Amino acid sequence: MNVPASLCANHNCFRSLRGSRVRGLVACGFNVKPPGWDAQLEARPAYSAVLVLRGRGWYADAAGRRWELTPGTLFQRFAGIAHTVWIAADPSWAECWIHLDGIADAMLAELCVIDHGRPVLQPGIDLALVRELWRAVDALEAAPDRAVPRHLVRLLGMLMSMLEGGSVQSGGGFDADRACRLLADNPQVDLRLVARELGLPYGRFRKSFRTAVGIGPGEYRLRRRLDRARAALLENAKPIAVIASELGYANPFTFTALFRKHLGVSPSAWRRGIR
Repeated sequence: MNVPASLCANHNCFRSLRGSRVRGLVACGFNVKPPGWDAQLEARPAYSAVLVLRGRGWYADAAGRRWELTPGTLFQRFAGIAHTVWIAADPSWAECWIHLDGIADAMLAELCVIDHGRPVLQPGIDLALVRELWRAVDALEAAPDRAVPRHLVRLLGMLMSMLEGGSVQSGGGFDADRACRLLADNPQVDLRLVARELGLPYGRFRKSFRTAVGIGPGEYRLRRRLDRARAALLENAKPIAVIASELGYANPFTFTALFRKHLGVSPSAWRRGIR
């Protein structure tokens, strides 16, 4: 897709939630850059998602893995992780980007929104989204301090759209949304039955799920079980043994041990409000 020349320009804004250029960083923008090294085994304190609008180059991580960069490629600079970016001389380079601080990087990784093992994605160029990001630069620049958090939420939504585009293209046709629904709808479901429902061999299902979601299907099923457990403990007075059984645990002791391990308190303590 040809990006209009009006969007291939320098146009950016940096704001902070805590009066620092690094901590609490909220920023977005567009840049044209000269050829050569854009980063050379450099680790930065903030997170960036950069979408190539025009030009060619390559990205490499500290392990030596290398990816080609072309229009529609999205590469990520993870907080504290060294990387290299080289920009070729022809054609000229243009990009748009979203920056968030290192705390946001850690949060997004914990939520499996970003995967530090997959720094480069291929979402393509959604011109409507690119134009929205251009308008977001102007809006962020004009926003009063008290409104900056609202713009952070807006940028997170745009970032999710970019990343999900990359996940769909790189997933080899794997329907991650359906897989997640199958695991969430029935917390007792057998993983092999989910693989069969999706028409995949079990080994391929596990690998594809981890690639698309960032964690294995067993871990995902466990997290959703615990989510349901927390809600059930607050919403009704069912005995813990009954809740454990409904979630697929053979005995309440296993359930209690897992609950305590992952949430730091027992189910009964959670019900009493100790969190």
